[in-house]
Amino acid sequence: MGKKRLAAIVPVLLLTASCCWSAQLSFQVVQHNNTQEKVCEQTFVIEDEMLDYFFSRGNIVTNEPAVAVKEGSDEAVWKAAFADAAAGGSQYFVQLRLYYDTTASTNPEAVALSNLDYAAWTITDVQSGQILADVKSVVDKTSLGKDDTDSVRGYAVKIAEQIQKSLKVKA
Repeated sequence: MGKKRLAAIVPVLLLTASCCWSAQLSFQVVQHNNTQEKVCEQTFVIEDEMLDYFFSRGNIVTNEPAVAVKEGSDEAVWKAAFADAAAGGSQYFVQLRLYYDTTASTNPEAVALSNLDYAAWTITDVQSGQILADVKSVVDKTSLGKDDTDSVRGYAVKIAEQIQKSLKVKA
C-alpha cells in the first residue's frame, strides 16, 4: 500500500474509532408553568445549555422539541419522546422537567432563576427501558446573586453535571 493511501486512511480510521466511544443521548425538556401556555425563553436557555454541555464533551446529542404541558400529561409526552429516542438509536433518553412558580414574580416572563421552583429529570436506558436516575433539584433561591440569564445558564450546567455523573459517559 502506498504512503499516500495509508496517510489518507489512517485519519479516517482514527475519526471513525473516536465516534465509537461517544454516547448517543436524546433529550426532551418539558415545561410546567400554569401561567404560560407556550414554551418560555428560559426553558429554551436551559435546553440550549444542556445540549451544548453534552455535545462539547463529544457525545452525540439529539432532542425532541421542548414542550409546555399541563399537569397530568407527563407520561404521554414521555412515551412519545422515548419512542422517538428508541427509533433514532439513542442509548439514553433524558427527560428534564422544569417547574415554574411565578406567582410572586414581578416579571414572570423574564429569564430569571427566581421564576424556577425546581427541576426534575429521568434518565432511561433506551435498550432495556431501565430507569437509571430519577432526580429532583430544588433551586436554592437564598444563594441567588444576579437573577439573570447567566444564573439560569449556571443552574443548567449544574444539572448537566449531575446528569453526567448518573450516566458515567464521556466527560
